[in-house]
Amino acid sequence: MSPPGIHPLGSHLLLDVTPQERTTAAGLVLPTAVQGASTRMEAVIVARGPGCTHPALGCGTAVYVSRYTSGELQRSGRTYRLAQEADIIATLDTPGHSPAATPSPPTQP
Repeated sequence: MSPPGIHPLGSHLLLDVTPQERTTAAGLVLPTAVQGASTRMEAVIVARGPGCTHPALGCGTAVYVSRYTSGELQRSGRTYRLAQEADIIATLDTPGHSPAATPSPPTQP
């Protein structure tokens, strides 16, 4: 479901990019303020525009995307970005998500 007031058009995807705390291998929790900036980020698709056609890019899919895809939008304490379908670099395996259940597109020679 889309957050209030944000409805992607065309082949745009609405991504939830709200920063998450991370835990190191040693068990230390890194708050979002000390994680540093990166040119790529992990996000979760929360809405698709009507022109999106890739079957692996459904709502709830974790993805890897360029940080500079678009500006940030704030709604209800969450941070969102709009991205073109073509700007998604990869889908990410998450607990409870089986990559075998998502068909891969054929590769082009």
